[in-house]
Amino acid sequence: MVSLKSRLASQPYVLGTFVQIPSPQVVEILGLSGFDFVVIDNEHGAINPETTEQMIRAAEGVGLTAMVRVPQCDPVAIRLPLDWGAAGVHVPQIESTALARTAARSARFFPHGERGLQPYVRSARYRSFPTSEYLERTNQEVSVVVHIEGRGGVTDLEEILALDGIDVAFLGPYDLSQALGIPGQVADKKVENAILEAVRQAGAGRVIGTYADTPEIARRWIDSGVRYVTLGIDAAHLLAAGRGVVSQVKYR
Repeated sequence: MVSLKSRLASQPYVLGTFVQIPSPQVVEILGLSGFDFVVIDNEHGAINPETTEQMIRAAEGVGLTAMVRVPQCDPVAIRLPLDWGAAGVHVPQIESTALARTAARSARFFPHGERGLQPYVRSARYRSFPTSEYLERTNQEVSVVVHIEGRGGVTDLEEILALDGIDVAFLGPYDLSQALGIPGQVADKKVENAILEAVRQAGAGRVIGTYADTPEIARRWIDSGVRYVTLGIDAAHLLAAGRGVVSQVKYR
């Protein structure tokens, strides 16, 4: 699997999408469509551990970087998808620097973190190569994306961006709109300004991410300096494609 870090090092931006349908085949199709990464959604999607692992394996088969959104900022929730082979994790509802630090350290082994070590897991290729190599490679390649979705995270953003081990600060527009008192109004200037301010604070050395409902919005964020963009979700892509086909035939 191509790591997220290597993509960000070689590309001006990366483009992915969320996946909440529990299907390895959907992941394969999205990879064949040209996305750089998928975010397997274990926060909102009904995806069990066994299916998550198969979806990660499907991503690897088509050269797609597999990220997993975990249900909460919890060391075990963060560790498990990484043990199954995910390239990194999305950690939701980061409301403080302390929570961001927990997320970063839960994804990495000593001396950079406290991730639980079991050398026979899939990500270690079942100990088919030296554990020392696994530990070093993992600490170098794993990616942590923290979701800044509330007032606390916005307030602490500068400190969060300065932490070691935070690879992307992801401004979630829907939860952010709710925190700002305008739930669902993701095009409101308050939401837009919060994301633009994050880009300004990040400067050239840190990566800001966000979500876009449409290609036009995605393009606008990229032009504004956002380098990690999730465009839509699998269900929305399927619905749009289905409606597009039906509209060309039905009731004509």
